[in-house]
This record gives sequence, structure tokens and C-alpha cells, in this order.
Amino acid sequence: MSFSENFFAQNEAASCGTVTTQKSIDFYNSIKSELKSFEKSFTQKQISKNKSQSKFTNSIPIKAHVIRNSNGTGGICDADLYTAITNLNSIYADAFMEFFLCDGINYINEDKLCHLKKGDEKMLMEANNVPGVINIYFADYLENDSEESICGFADNEGRNDVIVLKNSCVTNDSTLAHEIGHFFSLIHTHGPDDKKTTELVNGSNCDTDGDGICDTPADPKLTTKNVNNFCQYIGTETDANGATYTPDTNNIMSYSMKGCRSHFTQQQLARMYAFYLTAKNYLACPTFNANFTADVSQTCNESLTVNFETQCKDITKWSWDMNGDGVTDYCTQNPTHTFSKGVYDVTLTVSNSSKSIRKTYSKFIKVGNIESLFNEDFDSYTLLNDINWTTKDVTEHGYNWLLNKGATSSINTGPNLTKTANNQTNTYMYAEASGAKFGDVAELMSPCIDVSNPNSELEFSYHMYGKGIGELHIDIKTDDGYINDIIPPFIGPQQSSQDDIFLIENIDLSAFTNQTINIRFRAIRGTNWDGDIAIDNVFIKTIDIPITNDTVKVYPNPVSGDTVYIGFSNPHDMVNYKLTDVAGNIITTGNLINKQINVGKLNSGMYLLTLRSHGSTVTKKIIK
Repeated sequence: MSFSENFFAQNEAASCGTVTTQKSIDFYNSIKSELKSFEKSFTQKQISKNKSQSKFTNSIPIKAHVIRNSNGTGGICDADLYTAITNLNSIYADAFMEFFLCDGINYINEDKLCHLKKGDEKMLMEANNVPGVINIYFADYLENDSEESICGFADNEGRNDVIVLKNSCVTNDSTLAHEIGHFFSLIHTHGPDDKKTTELVNGSNCDTDGDGICDTPADPKLTTKNVNNFCQYIGTETDANGATYTPDTNNIMSYSMKGCRSHFTQQQLARMYAFYLTAKNYLACPTFNANFTADVSQTCNESLTVNFETQCKDITKWSWDMNGDGVTDYCTQNPTHTFSKGVYDVTLTVSNSSKSIRKTYSKFIKVGNIESLFNEDFDSYTLLNDINWTTKDVTEHGYNWLLNKGATSSINTGPNLTKTANNQTNTYMYAEASGAKFGDVAELMSPCIDVSNPNSELEFSYHMYGKGIGELHIDIKTDDGYINDIIPPFIGPQQSSQDDIFLIENIDLSAFTNQTINIRFRAIRGTNWDGDIAIDNVFIKTIDIPITNDTVKVYPNPVSGDTVYIGFSNPHDMVNYKLTDVAGNIITTGNLINKQINVGKLNSGMYLLTLRSHGSTVTKKIIK
């Protein structure tokens, strides 16, 4: 019994310092519906794995930053760090996630950094952060703003990608797993703050209160006072209905004793898997990764042949899964594959003599999806992976189009609170300039669009504010290739304030009548980080050309049979007609189809044919 008391006392020395901000909560809520769909696919992958024993694991890089004394002594032991990652992988295996050290350990020898206060990591990040990986800093001592000892905290907002841990807590594998859980969107089981949870024991509000996950029981906030040394809940708290709580004292995201915390629930695992695939799928080690490029990823045709290429060095084996079925299709470095009509996930696994990692690109290949009525405001999407557009970081420096709602992550650039052309707060796409280089290129390609009407016009809204604004080019892709700059590019700031509404541009598409096209928005990064470029409300519309007496012809006139034909100098997509006698009695009405009207057996005499299109009206006299 004394051993048990000491064990739990040592593991209760410090708590979690992660604060779930309102910004994070708003983001989680905004993507909740999309996370649900990925959680369903997680369940299907679990079933498939159980049947075939196939691995779907995604490899996630960690950059370890170990703070030591100025003379190079101290710091967390390398062996303890490796053991902690091994333990972490055993816990996260059921989430199809595994972690590996990217490019070894970065040692920071500085006495004054051995004792860290929350907030000091900003200085560490500027000098040491590696973009595109989870940066974990290990310090001898860590405290929060109230100077209380804490075991660690995570910051996953935007692309901060930082976790800070106290060395003595790392040997307890639940602490690292706990903070990684925060990094991948999980909230404490008692909820986002330290108040008593509002989640009810009966689970009726489980998806909105507490941690927002329904297979974690309502948690009144576990502590050493209501959990005993046998990991049993001994509290007497009740919820708003008077029901006594029965929390899970073994859940890793609880405030239970660290020695008790041992597992995630199925829905927690599914949530982290979904959050990784959508919000954090860019994570990749610069020197050892499963990244790849393709010469083409989208076509309007019924099939597509794609040439894949990997650039990462120090790799001896490649394994490609081209359709997400868990079966290896190629073992060569740069394969060529032909896809039939559909949307495909592509997974690459790479290995060398010491390690193996893999990465899945969700909905990477799109073949044969053609839209005839195109109206894209991006509001039906909550995450980038779900949009039916293709994004490409041409220069591979981190410059790409992102989905956003609200202001962008950089100050003094981009739209402020997203005042669009209709002055409403909507979702939009923007090219994030921070972290990229001058001259970098990011492409955003639309789905395939069938231009069937000669009066078609492309309309879109755009916002370009900031001192570092670069260029926005609009290109059209046809069966014959790209036509770059179908209008002069927008260069430099186009708005004078973040508060300015989106501007609107219209482009005549008559030259592409009866063709299937793609629209490409090509952003070129400007001189500085304050150069975010945004677009919204992209749609194809019919140009309103009024009909007049001079542009409409009726024949034969006089009428010789029971059919009248209508000819137009300018094409029209919607024409209504009404045929009356001179007294105003209606003979027939309807919508014009195939430019002909069945007038039936008319008596001899004069008749009036009225044609209406887009608000304009023409009346023609016809004779029988």
C-alpha cells in the first residue's frame, strides 16, 4: 500500500497547463460536421483493418528540443525520450497514428531556459521551431502564469505546432499522450475550463457540453480528492438533474491521477484521426518524409494517367497504394498510374534501413467530375480536404490556398471579419503569405465546368490588402492546355483597408462555348508576410442580353402548318412565349424549346406572339 501511495503522489506533482481558447472552440465547432464524416470513415477503416490486418497508420514527425545547462549537462535523458515515444506509439496505434523523431535531437544549452514560464516558448519558437513538424520542448521546470508547477501544455492554433513538457513528467507516458491529445483537438473530459461541467450524466447534451464527445462519461473534474489510490471515483457530486457522476478515471484526457490514465475512447481516437487528416495533414519531416508530387491530379476526361515523383533522399523502399484499399500497387520510386472516373486517396510508405513512415493524401486524384451549373461560395465546406477544388504549392515552400472563415491569421492583411461582396461573413479561400518566400506560386484549380451557353460569364470576388501583396492571375485550362492571364493580373494591393468589402470581377467566357474548362487562380507571393490574397463567390452566370424586334425573327409568316420557328441574332437560354388572338384570348403559352412553338390548328386571321427573356419583351404579329 505504501508503494501505491508513493507511486500516485509522484505522478500528481503537476497538472496540465493547456488552455482551450475560445478561438479553438470556435474552430472545433465550425468543423464539427466535417469531423463527424471523417470519424465515420475511421470506423470503416477499423473494420477493414480487423478483416485484412492492413495498416493505415500515418507517420507524424516530432522535433525534440532538449534544454540543458549552458555547459551541456542536464536535460532529459535520451533513453527516456525514446521510451516515451515508444509508449506514445503504443497508445496511438488505434488512432492509425505513429510518431517519429525528425532529424534527431536539438540541444539548447542555456541556463536561464531550464526554468520555463508559460509564454517563454515564444522566444524558443523564433530561434528553434522547425516548420511542418510537432516541436516539443523539454525543460527541467515548467510553471504557468500563476507560477504554479505544471507538467506541460500544447499550442496547436494555426501552425504553431508546439508542445512544452517538464522533464520529470515525460517518464510518465500519460502526460505526453495527454498533451498530444490536446494537440489533435481533444479537450479535458470535464470540459474546456476549470468550472464544474454542464454535461449531464444521461448524455443528452454530450455532443455540445463537456468535451463534446459522447462515449466519455460526464466528468465533474477529477482530482486527488475524488479519486482514490485504486483509481476509483469516490466523489458525490451530482449534475443539474441530481444524477451522480460516474466518470472514467482511466481516461487520458481527464484530471485523474496520472498513474490511472491509460486509454482513449473510440470516439476520442476517431476525433484525433479526423483532425489530423483535415487540419494537420501538412506535417512532414523535411529530410525524411513520404511527400510526393504529381504532374497532374485532376481531369475532366473519363481517365487520367499520372506520373508520381518523390524527392526525399535516404530512402531505399517505396510502397504505393493508389486507391486507399490497403493493397500495394507499386514498389518503384516514381510510378505511373492510370485512374478511371472517381476520387482517390493516395498513400505512400517509404523506408530505409532504420525506419519506415507513411502518409495519405485524401481526395488527391479527381477524374471525370463535370459540373454544368457552377456556383461556388465555399460555404458548404468546413475543411480544405473536403472542397471539390485542387490546391497546389508549386514551389513547395509552404505557400498554398487555405479555407478560412473570419480574419486571416496575419495582422494588417487579408479581409477583416470577411466582409464579402454581399457584406456578409462567409467562408472563402486565401493564399497565406506567412512562412512563404518572395515569388512563390500557389494554384487553386476549380472542378471541371461545362460552358454550354454562349452568353456565359465568370464572376468572382477578391480581396487583396497588405503592404506585401503580390499578384493574382486568372487562367483557363481547356483540352488544348492552359491559357494564362485571360484578363490582366491584379498586382499589389487592391483594397485600401482590411475593412473594405471584396471587389467583383466579371470575365466573358463566350470564347469557350461548348467546351469543358477549369478555372485556375494563380497567386504569386509578394515581398512580405502581410500579403494574403482571398477569393470568394466564384460562379458561372448567363449574361443578360435583352431581346428586341430587330434580334428576333418568326418564320414561316404567314403560318403554313401547326409549327412556328423562332430565330435569334443573340442566343438566349430562357424564353417564355404567349400566343393570343387580337382580342387577347390566349391560344397557347409555355417555355421555348428547340426554338419552335406548336400553335395547333389556327383559324385564318391575325395573332400576337409575345416573347419574354430576362425581363425584356417583344411582340410579333403573325398571320394564318
